[in-house]
Amino acid sequence: MQQLATETTRETTRDKLLRAALHLFARQGLDVPLRDINELAGQRNASALHYHFGGRPELLRAIIDRYRLSDAELLAIQEEIRSGPRDVRAVVDGLVHRSCAWLATPDGRDYIRFTFQFVMRLPVREHLVEGMETPSLASVRAQADLIHETLPDLPERIVRERAVASLNLVLLQVAERARIIDDEDGKGLLDEDEFMANLVDMATGLLTAPASRSG
Repeated sequence: MQQLATETTRETTRDKLLRAALHLFARQGLDVPLRDINELAGQRNASALHYHFGGRPELLRAIIDRYRLSDAELLAIQEEIRSGPRDVRAVVDGLVHRSCAWLATPDGRDYIRFTFQFVMRLPVREHLVEGMETPSLASVRAQADLIHETLPDLPERIVRERAVASLNLVLLQVAERARIIDDEDGKGLLDEDEFMANLVDMATGLLTAPASRSG
């Protein structure tokens, strides 16, 4: 297995392990053998990862902590959502643009692919459909609340079900675009503006589709 190129000569062992883990989790899923992460990071000591992180759960948390939004950034997004147009498409447009921003760098593309893998394991449905709160999903909750305000004719439980589906759709499409950029040299992709506009169209259509049962 090839080693990842070192970004800087000052990159620490912990940084190398984080980058290797992100790279492999993005491509092979969250159950990738820890020994493969050690190898990709160029660590001959088989216990290096355990020394720096403890285990898989701690490693996953470290990746999330490195890339997660700060409290200030999260508050700014929530304020932007709340102060923006009371329009479903505008809310979706913001979600799509924030997600696509990760496509600009190799690490960002790895992270959006990792995020999709992680969200498929995370009980998002419990947090959105059942109304539970967690800091990591606060901005998503804010968007779901605003979407409900813009769709007053649909019951809240239906809107939250659709919010889960629209989030998954956006993450899937952006993660797949990241995969094609890195693994297939971007062959056959729509240009960036067309891709984002089409994704907004699809997610908006999902949210606003007529409900056959809304009682």
